[in-house]
Amino acid sequence: MIVFLISLIKVLYFFDPHCPDCEAVKENVLPQVEKLSYVKIVPLSVEKIENMKLLMEIEDEHRDYDNAIPVVVVGDKIFGNRKEIEEGLVKYLKSLNPEQNISAKTKLEKDTLKLENPVYILYFYSKGCLKCSKVDLYLNTLVKEFPALHIKRMDVLEHAGLLLSIEKRLGIDKEKYLVTPVVILDTLVFFQSDIHRLREAIVQTSKGGGNLPFWQEYKEEKVYGLLKGMKATGVFLAGLIDGINPCAFAVLIFLMAFLSMRGGRREILWGGIPFIIAVYITYLLIGMGLFSFFRGMEGVKNIGKAIYILSGIFALVLGILSFRDAILYRKGRDMALQMPERFKKLVKGTIRKGFGKGAILFAGLLIGFLVTLFEFTCTGQVYFPVLAYLAKDPLVRLHVFKMLLIYNIGFIIPTVIVFFLALFGFGQREFNRFLIKRVVFIKVLTGVLLLAIGTAVLVYSI
Repeated sequence: MIVFLISLIKVLYFFDPHCPDCEAVKENVLPQVEKLSYVKIVPLSVEKIENMKLLMEIEDEHRDYDNAIPVVVVGDKIFGNRKEIEEGLVKYLKSLNPEQNISAKTKLEKDTLKLENPVYILYFYSKGCLKCSKVDLYLNTLVKEFPALHIKRMDVLEHAGLLLSIEKRLGIDKEKYLVTPVVILDTLVFFQSDIHRLREAIVQTSKGGGNLPFWQEYKEEKVYGLLKGMKATGVFLAGLIDGINPCAFAVLIFLMAFLSMRGGRREILWGGIPFIIAVYITYLLIGMGLFSFFRGMEGVKNIGKAIYILSGIFALVLGILSFRDAILYRKGRDMALQMPERFKKLVKGTIRKGFGKGAILFAGLLIGFLVTLFEFTCTGQVYFPVLAYLAKDPLVRLHVFKMLLIYNIGFIIPTVIVFFLALFGFGQREFNRFLIKRVVFIKVLTGVLLLAIGTAVLVYSI
């Protein structure tokens, strides 16, 4: 009889017993892994000091720090979050040759080093942040290892002014303002990608005599709360200006006329409300998607910077064109910044066909969604640079969802006004006359807004 001895491939599974993502991986992925006869799962709870230190050492060895619990390590391959594990682990294991020599560290010698003097560190986190959860677990292991280590934990939403004050004094790059997780030790700043160096810095600080709660010497920037309020007001006004953008007037006027032709208030009510809801939600989702795009591009340094600079230049050009449109309109000529004629026809056709069918509630929702997509070719001229600014400004990106809600409230107000005017019998001619008289003013206002946003984006980017 011939016996083949095949060494098992070890799958190091780092988890937190209280982590929902870890539970999902345990239930959905690990059973598939266990079916592979040449694989052995090694569960390692990061609540144990030695396991967390092992994970940090593996990440340090591979220069791969952008991970969130749960983490799976197979030889030199790291799956750094639930999504990567669910999408790639089983496929990767099946692609391996069972006779391959896949090895990974599974033991770490215990370091009996003790802190000679107390050390104080400041830790800023965000609620619901997976990367923060991982750093939090690591800090807990350090406290267990070094009883003389004292950690002051602060929610960045509640203490953003203090973090901003510290980061400004320490000369941190503007792009990293208010980014979490972040740990501060005197004048040393450790973001998530630097956290593997924290332990050594703590030891060296202790050997040098320790430190005191250094953050007490910093004053929280009082201007932060005021600026946040001012910026929220500015975001609302930007949304309002976007909502009354002359290039979208054709849609508003046609909508009002068509709702009026439906006859009674009941039809206007049941068709208009779903339309407004759909417009608001669709525009909000577009904003969230674009914001995620801008923030994601920051990870690719040169490309991200180029996109921000181009967005700033784009806003400045549109601002100048808005002033030009104001001049052209006064001379009775066509404006450059308006919805393409083809899209105007598509919007009108969509409204006419949709509301012409029986299911008026569903038609209102569907038409609101489609009209918003068509209208974005026009309104996006303001929305796009505003989102670039929101993504770049540290004072507002912490509250980006609230800011987007505020922006879209401003944006939807003109549509709501049109709806109520139609509901109470206000005529299309009167409404059209009212808008025409104010085109130049709105164009100038839009130009000022775009120039201000473009300048702000460029200042933050360069």
